[in-house]
Amino acid sequence: MITLTTPRLVLRDFQPADLDDYRRLSAHPDFLRFYPEEQALPESVERLFNKFRGWAEEEPRRRVQLAITLPSGELLGSCGVRTTSEADREGSFGGELAADYRGRGYATEAGRALLEYGFRTLGLHRIYAETLVENRAAVRLAVRLGMQEEGVLRQNRWFRGRWWDTIILAVLEEEW
Repeated sequence: MITLTTPRLVLRDFQPADLDDYRRLSAHPDFLRFYPEEQALPESVERLFNKFRGWAEEEPRRRVQLAITLPSGELLGSCGVRTTSEADREGSFGGELAADYRGRGYATEAGRALLEYGFRTLGLHRIYAETLVENRAAVRLAVRLGMQEEGVLRQNRWFRGRWWDTIILAVLEEEW
């Protein structure tokens, strides 16, 4: 089991008792605007939650998606780093934060802890984030975490009746 602590947060593996809070977070309209509608279906949310829980059982641990909580245990969101290529020592970063907790630096604090884990514990050389260009908060977070833009994939995602562009940003171990 993984537990990371920051000055204001506890990042830990998801527990079964987190499912209802995770469902609420995933169903919020603010969260859903950058995801396909089917990701909000209860069975989709539960499947994703169970995937995160399953990663906690893997040995060796190469994929991590942790609950972001206050010390009181209140669930604020999740963030993770997942090894995408062991040979290339590359991983992806991503997460979500409940709308009520945005703008307080929690995402940056949690993201720094996960990138540190990715570079120091997982031994990654490169960590990247891929998000929709229109998800300006996610792009700003990646930049605050030291990531640089590497490129835009034009109209490579189709959902909600339209095409979306995605942006890829990354940070290298020596830049961290």
